[in-house]
Amino acid sequence: MNKRLLIVSAAFFLLTASCASLRDAANVKEPEVTYSDVSIQELSFDGVTLLFDFDVTNPNRVGVSAEGYNYEFFINGTSFLNGQQSEYIEIDGESTARVQVPVSLTYSNVYDSFRSVLSNDTISYKIATDVSFRLPVLGTRRVPVEAEGELPVPRVPNIEFGGFNMKRMSFSGAEAEVSFRVSNPNSFAILLSSADYALQVNGKNWLDTTLGESIRVAGSDSQLITIPVKLSASQMGSALIEMMGGKTEFNYRLTGDAQVAADIRGFNAPQSIPFDLQGILNIDDVR
Repeated sequence: MNKRLLIVSAAFFLLTASCASLRDAANVKEPEVTYSDVSIQELSFDGVTLLFDFDVTNPNRVGVSAEGYNYEFFINGTSFLNGQQSEYIEIDGESTARVQVPVSLTYSNVYDSFRSVLSNDTISYKIATDVSFRLPVLGTRRVPVEAEGELPVPRVPNIEFGGFNMKRMSFSGAEAEVSFRVSNPNSFAILLSSADYALQVNGKNWLDTTLGESIRVAGSDSQLITIPVKLSASQMGSALIEMMGGKTEFNYRLTGDAQVAADIRGFNAPQSIPFDLQGILNIDDVR
């Protein structure tokens, strides 16, 4: 008799639990997806990688699963790119999990599509995301969520030849100063950590060296960098004789590579910026 009572009690318990599970399944609600935050994972003069965080709250007593997401990224109100990702995430009952959506942009592609942003420090964006869920009874459901904001657009600094100042000259050589100017078109500061550069005049190598010091250029500012140079007669070649004879115009070419960092969140490492400048060198004060 006790054994029979035990079996009946167990069956009643299983039936009650089963009915409770069926009631939970029948009352399943769609999870709520809300925008949490965006972080800049990587930023350079070439592009940016963003990571969007969305919180997924499961209001049900039973667990549900997110199976992935689709997204569409807008710039200035116009669709720019889209993507999708299959990513299985289990969300326990009455709990919250996080879905992360990475988006990478190349500025050259942005400029090709939106010429109006070429001179802007920021661009407006919006991301529209659909998170796909597998729900009991209801099957697959897509829950939409949107976020918008502004995105920084770092612009490459401008490097130009500053001039050549002849301090002293004789038939044995010359002492001079070579300068170049770094202009920062951004609202934030940049740091020129090093630069390799070479100067050719009339096809002869006059200078080949490295800038060892770090140069900080404030936002919307410029700085003139001056390097003292000692030149031998063999380095200067025929230009020395021409200068001694009164000639003041010579062809120059300034080439090099500068390591530039930016004082802005996400710009994690200096970026190599090459330059190749050519023109006419004027030496008006030859002594």
